[in-house]
Amino acid sequence: NWIESQGKRYTETKGHKPLSEEELELLEQIDFPFFENQSRMTWSGMFSDLVKYQKENDGRFPTSRKDDPGLNRWMRHQRSRMRSVYGYVPLSDEQKSLLESIDFPMVHQGVDMRSWYEKYDQLLDFWRQNGHFVVDRMEDPSLWNWMLSQRKRYKGTNLRVPLSKNQLYLLERICFPWTSDRDEVEWQMRYDELVQFVADHGRVQVKELENPSLYEWTKYQRDRYKGNGFSELSEHQIKQLEKIGFRWSARD
Repeated sequence: NWIESQGKRYTETKGHKPLSEEELELLEQIDFPFFENQSRMTWSGMFSDLVKYQKENDGRFPTSRKDDPGLNRWMRHQRSRMRSVYGYVPLSDEQKSLLESIDFPMVHQGVDMRSWYEKYDQLLDFWRQNGHFVVDRMEDPSLWNWMLSQRKRYKGTNLRVPLSKNQLYLLERICFPWTSDRDEVEWQMRYDELVQFVADHGRVQVKELENPSLYEWTKYQRDRYKGNGFSELSEHQIKQLEKIGFRWSARD
């Protein structure tokens, strides 16, 4: 009957045209019983709920019904509408633009996305506990391989699926290094130590007695700059050091 039909249109059941904003407004005015204890399901309202969910969950999307059954179902419908599946009304250009603006996953990635978030959380815990990303391959091969995979996705190697905007944001937010070169990672750790030294002492010159290891490191950077080390400094490393006023002569 007609009432049952409106309920199916409300839930965007396949083969039933979704209710328009105007139709939803009219039905709500008479307290039409869509489902018990469920609020209206306008497209803009659900989109706003999805944006809110993202903000409350570190930019993530619900990946299963357990996360949010309503949003999970709505996302599934949007994918069908994007593909113009028979029985679904295609998305408008404005709706497509809004979904693209939040990096909406147009392909269902439930299991893969959950797995990615789990590994990211594991990496986040490691970083918080150790203050760096030097994961030992023998101690944690799973996390080590996942980090390698993210670097390949970032560089677009081996035809891997590129990182999404949100994945890129989450990794760059914690300053994830896109190189797996242990020496470069350790260089960055030493550099961060020097930055903290400058903040604490107001100078970049490190005295040998106050911090022998950092003193030797700064001395070696000058040797590398002059071409006397095992390897030369990269342009990026030179810029990083000069940014904090590093002097290439210990006498300056």
